[in-house]
Amino acid sequence: MKERNYHRILLECALLLVVFISSAQAITTKELMFAENAQSSEPIPSVVAAGALNQAPTAKSLTPDQEGPLTAGSTIVWTGKAYDPDGDKLLYQFWLNGPMTGNTWKPMTSWNEYNTWNWSTSPIDSGVNIIDMRVRDGHHAAPWGHDSHISAEYVINIAGIDVSSRINSKPTLISLKSNRQSPQDKGAKVTWTAKGSDPDKDTILYLYILKGPSTEEQWLPVTSWTTNNIWTWDTGQSKAGMYIVKVWIRDGYHADVDNSDDSTGVPYVVLLKGVIE
Repeated sequence: MKERNYHRILLECALLLVVFISSAQAITTKELMFAENAQSSEPIPSVVAAGALNQAPTAKSLTPDQEGPLTAGSTIVWTGKAYDPDGDKLLYQFWLNGPMTGNTWKPMTSWNEYNTWNWSTSPIDSGVNIIDMRVRDGHHAAPWGHDSHISAEYVINIAGIDVSSRINSKPTLISLKSNRQSPQDKGAKVTWTAKGSDPDKDTILYLYILKGPSTEEQWLPVTSWTTNNIWTWDTGQSKAGMYIVKVWIRDGYHADVDNSDDSTGVPYVVLLKGVIE
């Protein structure tokens, strides 16, 4: 009888031990889960958060130390200004588009922290030049790109000859086409391409303007004056309705920045799920 009671007591003790171990394991698992959840709810490491919140710099101004036009052989110091909301170190690069570069964009400096460029001109620079300052902070654009830019025109004359007033023909706008035919549902991205021709092979500048429901039926510039003849219109940011897309062109010898040497417009309809609002 005593031996039977002894075995029963051992059995009960063994059962209690199993329950205790199981309970301890359950508590430990719960604590681990709580710890994992608490850890996952912690803020993103500061490095990632900083990258996500970092804002790109903006090019604000680009000015020469002497007003043009000047005679070939002059040295013009260009100074650009940019603003970075985060106070990041900025890198600058200057580009030139003019007679010396064959009217194509070419870099005149490497990326560096200097926001000035000394432009030593020569007779080959005679004509209309476009200077472009590009800026980046290293947190956004790829190494070969830029976050923001700003450009300015400058005329260089040959000694004794005012190039800006020489006999010059105006450029002609040949075509303005879109990659998607009208109409399109709101949300479509429509790429416009303009083509101009200049008898004197001068650099042609383009400006796109838009008129329609989203502009309150007023002409609104959607680009700045640029050598880029392409503009992509994200209609998802526009109201449905009838629009006119217009492009202006100029070569810098005739119309000022508020006018054009030639222009053309194309009507375009944006639909709201197949209908106009």
